[in-house]
Amino acid sequence: MFRSTPAPEERGLPARPLGQRRPRVLILTPRYPYPVIGGDRLRIHRLCRVLAGSFSLTLLSLCDDRRELDHVPDDDVFSRIERIYLPRWRSYANALAAVPTATPLQVAYYRCAAFRNRLEALLPEHDATLAHLIRTGQYIEGSDRPAFLEMTDAISLNYARVRSSRARLGLKGWIYALEAGRLKRYEQRMLRRFDAVTLVSAVDRDFLTEGADDPRVLVCSNAIDLGRMAWQAPGREPILVFIGNMLSMQNMDACVHFATDVLPLLRRRNPSLRFRVVGRISARGTASLRGIEGVDVTGEVDDVGAAAAGAMAGICSVRLGAGIQNKVLEYMALGLPVVTTTVGAEGLHATPDEHMLVADTPAAFEHAVGRLLSDPALGAGLSVRARRFVEARSDWDRQLAPLVERMSRVIEACAGTDAATASAPESMRVADAARRASTAARGTALARSAEAVEP
Repeated sequence: MFRSTPAPEERGLPARPLGQRRPRVLILTPRYPYPVIGGDRLRIHRLCRVLAGSFSLTLLSLCDDRRELDHVPDDDVFSRIERIYLPRWRSYANALAAVPTATPLQVAYYRCAAFRNRLEALLPEHDATLAHLIRTGQYIEGSDRPAFLEMTDAISLNYARVRSSRARLGLKGWIYALEAGRLKRYEQRMLRRFDAVTLVSAVDRDFLTEGADDPRVLVCSNAIDLGRMAWQAPGREPILVFIGNMLSMQNMDACVHFATDVLPLLRRRNPSLRFRVVGRISARGTASLRGIEGVDVTGEVDDVGAAAAGAMAGICSVRLGAGIQNKVLEYMALGLPVVTTTVGAEGLHATPDEHMLVADTPAAFEHAVGRLLSDPALGAGLSVRARRFVEARSDWDRQLAPLVERMSRVIEACAGTDAATASAPESMRVADAARRASTAARGTALARSAEAVEP
């Protein structure tokens, strides 16, 4: 099923040369980015909001919920929105068919012939394309037009950590083990197939490039929207808070790990201490956590600041994952002293004991929280310095400037090449067309070589 909602000014768009209009960029997303809830939606929405200052954006998005087909955003980020419905049963069938192949299951999961067909129809109207994640990057790798990939995290780093962990994951553990190797090979290949690839941290970049210098890979970290994060002094109540989407395996693992391995140690010395879990969570997850003494579960809330009010610290006990942990930035913005694992602190460039406390074992967590309990001045100092730290990185425009500059240069250079080719002799134009066709064919062949069945 297909839905298109062009803006009035996009209807009957004249074919003007690039110098007389803003460049048009086609944005591909595997999930509809509204409502702006969750780390992946927040990242791509903020990225597009910045890009909209320099380019005219069209969104082409897959949707797995029919209600998303008729949603009308209340912002002006996109001049045009097109949506393709991909039912989950079809995605599951795609992933199952990819098991005996070399294709990562989550790449196969988002294969859709209708999406590919609509993309091919839209490409001639645009000067460049930006894909969100490798899930949609598969559609344009090796394109003969300017193409960019917002990869966000090295997913294979996350999978490698899951594979080496002791977490009991059942079927999910088998899938992670199966995916780890094929994902890294696929992600490394994708780095070479785009004009630029963005990642949120140098840790993810170095994992994929294995330390090699690759100018196509840009590190563009996350910022924090301070307007909705009012600072408050740390609370005096013995309450520790964890904010996150508990539908994420990484967050649920972190909560269960803290509640079962750390909380009993803390409550042994301070029986009144509570662990408050804030965020979207399943009924099964809620029942599981509430069954642990000392744990409170709020579920999804409209105001995380209000839900965290009164807490003495924010906990990031994440052991699995990659990229930037937005929850840590949120704790810092809200004034909550942070106790995090090394994984949770990756990519932030924050200083332990100055902006946060770092702990990687139950005993280390017990010691860090004990310090905060016994020394309120420590928590107060961490709170103030952490807020100043995030204030210095609250500007999305600054964080994403390297990508905007790269896209502008590449699009301009390509437009200049096209203009030169158009005025060249017929023999040169034929040769250039052959070169582009060859490039596109190589990209298509490479993408299709790993394909499973496509709906």
